[in-house]
Amino acid sequence: MKWVGVATGACLAVVAVVILWATSLLDPPESLSRSLAVFSAVYPGPNRGAEVERIPCGSLRHLRLYVVCTNGCEDTWVIVGVRGLWPENLANPGRIPPQPVEESRARISEAVARDHLSLDRGGAREMIACYLRIEGRLPGLVLTPLDLVALEGARDSEENMQRLAESLDAEDAVSRIDPVETEDGYRARLLYWDTSLPDRPVLEIDLDMERNGVLRSIDVTESVRGGSAPGSTTGSPPF
Repeated sequence: MKWVGVATGACLAVVAVVILWATSLLDPPESLSRSLAVFSAVYPGPNRGAEVERIPCGSLRHLRLYVVCTNGCEDTWVIVGVRGLWPENLANPGRIPPQPVEESRARISEAVARDHLSLDRGGAREMIACYLRIEGRLPGLVLTPLDLVALEGARDSEENMQRLAESLDAEDAVSRIDPVETEDGYRARLLYWDTSLPDRPVLEIDLDMERNGVLRSIDVTESVRGGSAPGSTTGSPPF
């Protein structure tokens, strides 16, 4: 009888933990969230060989974001949100035909809104960095005005540009994001060095975000500064 009581207590404890996970009152282990993200992204296909990477988003309370890829993102490339025990595919940059940007943004906005955030300026900075990462951009390539001057001077040398890029990739890179508080949210205007595009231009990124972290708008144009030719950027962001 003693062992029956112990087993019953253990089962009840497990059930209680699962309920807490399912209701997002307690976050599940990271390994479980990653497994749920992979299952959601590749189902009904096999998950063998799937690669999963968490998108750092320090401002989010319970929502965890992951990028899941198979075959080097050639077969599967999905951004998955996991809250508790419930995964949701939020964006599918690798879909053919392409997923409409508006659809991806709406899904991400709904997921972020369910975290019920009330961001201070530091939290807004982290959330903006999160949106950059979702787009596949690196907060470490956000430029200050002094960095922009340095880039203009380094354009004539591949070695100098490489040295500058390495110096920008610092632990405090997110601090270069400078959100301005508005009446009901935050706005940020960023200079971003996009080393993934031809000619590695500087982009001007204008983000408008609600206080709860939901992105109202993001506009990206190619800057006339930084040693690159002016004009609009080609293509669309993945969300």
